[in-house]
Amino acid sequence: MRKMAGMAVAAMLLTTVVVSSASAAVIQIQMGGVALSYDSSSSSIVDTGTADPDPLTNATFLVNDSFIGVDATGVTLDLNIPGVSNIPASGGQVTSSANGSLDLDLGGGEYLSLTLDSVVVNYIPVTSTVQFIFAGSSSTIDDQQLPYGISFVDPVSVSFSTQISEFTTTGDYLATFVSAGTGEIQGIPEPATVGILAFGGILVLWRKRRKAA
Repeated sequence: MRKMAGMAVAAMLLTTVVVSSASAAVIQIQMGGVALSYDSSSSSIVDTGTADPDPLTNATFLVNDSFIGVDATGVTLDLNIPGVSNIPASGGQVTSSANGSLDLDLGGGEYLSLTLDSVVVNYIPVTSTVQFIFAGSSSTIDDQQLPYGISFVDPVSVSFSTQISEFTTTGDYLATFVSAGTGEIQGIPEPATVGILAFGGILVLWRKRRKAA
């Protein structure tokens, strides 16, 4: 009877957490080791590195800013932001064409594939030697198979923050650049995700209380 009572309490707690968290939970995937390049002749910002797709150093998963897990082996990024032209060399903002793509491969059959809406690209020349590129877009999910029981609901937001290490200009505009930094994918989880995360936390708490008793 004691065991059944304990499980009944856990079930009630689970219901409470799922209802209260479903509207508030936010998933974040933080990408480390992002490398981007731009060429005005192709009008595209793409991932760049020693391989294609580009290897990342890690992908860190958070829910409501709480660490869930990290993948650091076999993580790759394949990115294409098309229709980027006339980035002012003096600094400024441009908007890309729609229908770009982002494919995040986490290895072991886990991945996230997105179609990007128009991306807002903001170039900031802080000093003559330090320049930054910020880019952000909303996206729709083509397919996903993510770890830790996580699934996104459409739409999700994608953003990058990178520092330029090399660049060239043509007249008043950037002709090329190479940059490195971080990226983030953020969105609302499917209700099942909240349930899995909440149930996992409740089971740990229940087991600890049971051992203490």
